[in-house]
Amino acid sequence: MQSTQFGVHEVVDLREVVNFKAACLTEAKERATRVKNPELKVLVEQSIQQGTMSLKKMNAVLTQSASQIEQ
Repeated sequence: MQSTQFGVHEVVDLREVVNFKAACLTEAKERATRVKNPELKVLVEQSIQQGTMSLKKMNAVLTQSASQIEQ
């Protein structure tokens, strides 16, 4: 059985990861416009898609943890 309780340190750490991931995603999007090699462009675009999905999932966890802390 998984715990849905989050420690304060976990929330703080996740926020740091989200901020870092968002910065990396911004950088990848900027670089994608400058990539000329088609194979590399596909890899960068895949990385952007995966990063976007990861951020959505992490933000969902943050939302859940925020509602837990408010209770």
